[in-house]
Amino acid sequence: MITGRPYLDFELRIDDLGGGRYRATVAEMPLGEGQVSNEFTLPLADDDLRRTLAILSGTTNAPEAVRDATARSFGEALFGAVFDGPVYTVYFSSRDRASDAAGLRVKLSLDNAGALATLPWEFLRDPAVDYLALSSRTPLVRYPRRLTQRPKPSFALPLRVLVMISSPRDMPPIDEQAEWDRLLAATEPLRKRGVLELVLLEDASLRTLQRVLRSGEFHVFHYIGHSTYDPVTHQGMIALEDPYGEGSSFPVRGEDLARELSEENAIRLAVLNSCQSATEPGTDPFAGIASSLVQRGIPAVIAMQTVIGEEAARAFSEELYRAVAEGLPVDAALSEARRAIDHAVGGIEWATPVLYMRAADGVLFEITAARATHRPAWRQQGVILPVAAVLVMMALVAGLLLVFRPGGDTPEPTPNAALDLVIDSIEVFPPNPLPGEKAAVIVHVTNGGSGPVGPFSYDFSQDVLDATPSFTGESTGLAAGDSASLFIPHAFNWWGAFVSEVRIDVTSAVPETDEFNNTARYPVVTADGDFLLTFDTLPGGIQVEASMPLPADAFSKWGFRFEVVPGSDEECEGAVPWIVVEGESRHLGTGLPDSPDVCTSGSLVFVDERSPVSGVIATFDVPRTTTYRMTAFNTLGTEIDIAADEIGPGQGTLEISGGFPTRLEIARAVIAPIDDGPLRIKQIDLAQPARLSTR
Repeated sequence: MITGRPYLDFELRIDDLGGGRYRATVAEMPLGEGQVSNEFTLPLADDDLRRTLAILSGTTNAPEAVRDATARSFGEALFGAVFDGPVYTVYFSSRDRASDAAGLRVKLSLDNAGALATLPWEFLRDPAVDYLALSSRTPLVRYPRRLTQRPKPSFALPLRVLVMISSPRDMPPIDEQAEWDRLLAATEPLRKRGVLELVLLEDASLRTLQRVLRSGEFHVFHYIGHSTYDPVTHQGMIALEDPYGEGSSFPVRGEDLARELSEENAIRLAVLNSCQSATEPGTDPFAGIASSLVQRGIPAVIAMQTVIGEEAARAFSEELYRAVAEGLPVDAALSEARRAIDHAVGGIEWATPVLYMRAADGVLFEITAARATHRPAWRQQGVILPVAAVLVMMALVAGLLLVFRPGGDTPEPTPNAALDLVIDSIEVFPPNPLPGEKAAVIVHVTNGGSGPVGPFSYDFSQDVLDATPSFTGESTGLAAGDSASLFIPHAFNWWGAFVSEVRIDVTSAVPETDEFNNTARYPVVTADGDFLLTFDTLPGGIQVEASMPLPADAFSKWGFRFEVVPGSDEECEGAVPWIVVEGESRHLGTGLPDSPDVCTSGSLVFVDERSPVSGVIATFDVPRTTTYRMTAFNTLGTEIDIAADEIGPGQGTLEISGGFPTRLEIARAVIAPIDDGPLRIKQIDLAQPARLSTR
């Protein structure tokens, strides 16, 4: 039972970087403060993507089995591209953290996602689990940027729903009476209990909407009708009726509709259902409309991104009503309704509804009391409603009414008025990281005093013997009794055991009576396995976004350094190591200090200043066939092994490693092209030393 337990939030922001590249950034997570990101490209070529979207939207007729398989493969490919690397690590850990909560609410911020904003994200599928949107444990919400915020209204029942059904004469007709009859049957129990009141506009014009909104208070707006898409302006529009054109269609932009609805502060939910939507694959006419409504302060909008069948709509509405009536937030109720569609009709129609939401907890109304009187359905200047959409609205509405907010979230003050920041616990994900692996250190902090504290600094040292902290940060303040989690990204720099240390309020900015509980230590033992050096992130979490000469001390925290042997060319005597960025690829090479394009065939020397490793594997990524050689030396400078091979075009490796009974001790490795080809090292793997040194 989810009721009474809050959701934890996992906000993922998608940004279009241009050139077909995108970045997924975790902007909020239950693991604490800090941002984790992953750059990616779409896993489908343009033509394949168009065909896929046409199948998913129903624009292209395909057998149900093909649509199911397409949805699964598309959802898993999209998930794999976006939730890659550290993003998946913190998502997995966040989902685990939410095991004692109602679940993990996945919030997608797509305002800067470019063309990706129109994708059917509801198909996101974790291959190890299922579709995210199908589970109330991981409800999926589109999270638009909000310009304004309206207060949560408090009112007595019934919840008043203003319904607009638009059927212009120059567009395919909608059977308004049939829709209305089905709606009445579905909402009769609610209306008998005095929970719900329906008011239907007689004509679907913007002018009538303005007048009716001005005449009374409404809490939900529900639209049934046609939607269109303008390929020139790239905007979605709804087709209302022109009062001066004998009922002909009158396209209305989302911002115009939002302007009218935003004038009425009581409206907290809008439901948009298109019965005869004519769209191109990859376009969602309601997307821009829904975003406009949310930006104007309406906390939740449910829109159908494609046409939904009658049976699916009925199952959706009925289950949504039940779930919301049980006290589930709107997003959790939507997940339950999706599963009801899946059980009732099968196929992929469960992905049709899309929720745009900015309500912090999914609860939209504060209900003060209910009148146990029968509420009729009013034909106030018209009464008709498409069953599917209205049922959705009613279900939401009903549930929203039944969710009451408990008062008094502020904890009782403790007798001790002194401020007291306390480190409750420390966690590391994964618990036994590999050397060089991107890990997360989670620090749980509580303000145990009776007064609020302002911002405070904190730092993390991977070992108590380290002279300087590995990470420093500042946290926002904490109210009395509140807790927070600090997220610290870190890569442990060697094999073995560490005694990590965290300190909060490092500068003693908070006047506490007890500072002994501001420091905590936590043992970490790394896993056995190779130390992987890649060149997208430097020690300290520094992201490599553009080509750059490698600083001489870049890997000093890890006990490594790279040097260049220029060879016989006098012009290359000043050559230095370079990290070269080409699209999503990074490689280590050589060049002059002001250019990575000159002196690219130098020899690169890897120096291990800490303890000799037992093996080195160099991976190359070259555009043309090149012969490479790697020579290994021990601490005395004696050559102990050599490997050479012809590599490319593409990727290839050179490996020097020992085995039982012989264990190599490599302190230095020289990697060079034998011919004039460029040096392009994609990654370096280091095997665990035969004897681990002290850090």
